[in-house]
Amino acid sequence: MQLKREGKVNTVFTRDGVVHVVIGERDRPRPVRCDAALERISREVAELAERMEVAGPPDAGISAPIEPILPRRVPPWEQQGARISFTLDVGPLRTGATAEEKERTAAQHLASLPQCAVWMWSDGSAEGGTRNGGTGAVIMWPDEEVLELRAPAGDFCSSYRAEMLALVTGLETLTSRTKDSDLPLIICSDSMSALATLRNGPAAQTSPLGTAAWRALLQLAKDGREIRAQWVPSHCGIHGNEEADRVAREAAQLPQERTPIDTRTITSTVARMARDKTIQSWPPGWFKSLMGDRRPPSTAGLERESAVEVHQIRAGHWAGSRAYLHRIGRSPTRDCEGCNDDRCDGARCPICGEEADRPAHILLRCPALMRTRLQLTGSIHPDLEEVQETRVVAALAAASRNFQSRLATPR
Repeated sequence: MQLKREGKVNTVFTRDGVVHVVIGERDRPRPVRCDAALERISREVAELAERMEVAGPPDAGISAPIEPILPRRVPPWEQQGARISFTLDVGPLRTGATAEEKERTAAQHLASLPQCAVWMWSDGSAEGGTRNGGTGAVIMWPDEEVLELRAPAGDFCSSYRAEMLALVTGLETLTSRTKDSDLPLIICSDSMSALATLRNGPAAQTSPLGTAAWRALLQLAKDGREIRAQWVPSHCGIHGNEEADRVAREAAQLPQERTPIDTRTITSTVARMARDKTIQSWPPGWFKSLMGDRRPPSTAGLERESAVEVHQIRAGHWAGSRAYLHRIGRSPTRDCEGCNDDRCDGARCPICGEEADRPAHILLRCPALMRTRLQLTGSIHPDLEEVQETRVVAALAAASRNFQSRLATPR
């Protein structure tokens, strides 16, 4: 709209895969190819962003230059012949491996890589995954020269964006350095998501940072230089990774005001704020005590009947609960047609009879379900955090239904 008010662009629309742009005082649309149109609009939007305040919702406090839209991508054929590889593991690691096990496994793998090489360690930092981003890169040459790079990533910044910006900062710095350019380049990052995105290739990038990273990679590899991008586990004592993490945390303290914000970060920030407000508005009760400050895990993959049961148990209104059915008058007894008193005989668990079969009883305390809880959580008396997962709730609901069915079947 700002572009149109300034008279630069009157109309933009697409037809048959071609972007039509009405520029200036022209009355008829002038068709231009997609790349040219997007490049021109991107450049004009970037110029305007420097002169105007672009803000999100008032509560978000977003006011900063907006990163330009995606530039022209690197053609896939430019990657041909480039010796660039991505490795997203360091060897076999058991689930729940200790920091010492991770460090030992990673050290063995890193020792198998070329040692007479230029090593670049990168890391990103973001407070709570959303604020005060910082990027750090540490470049080490064989003669023991070390270069530390710091840059702010934005007042609003995701952890992923900080990691990508750290990679781009280090790679673009290396493109301007000719020292040891004939040696292999080893890039180490603890962001598996960033490396996985780059591994998809230059033509698959959907962000300016991804495109910038690939342009730098191809420039560094144009003379046959071998480049290896290696994932490493974080916070386990690996020297290079710890140094990059320190530099990134220091960079997060730099001024953030003029650091561009991308539209994805704005969107995710607003969504996160809306989610947090929704969670804070939950009324006290079973659902809030069960879920705490997190959203309920998805029920995707469950049969519809099982998914309904999971939602009902989390909400505290399970149709398989005798206490719930008695409260709404669907399970009357001779002495009580229906009430909300957990001490009433009509509300007692039909399996164990010890107390009302509220969701907390089914998930945490029913003695008949101890074996199921032990198999699912490793404890016969788990805490609330251990029974939040969808698979645990669904399995306990199914086990309770099974017991009820067996008790109702005449022998």
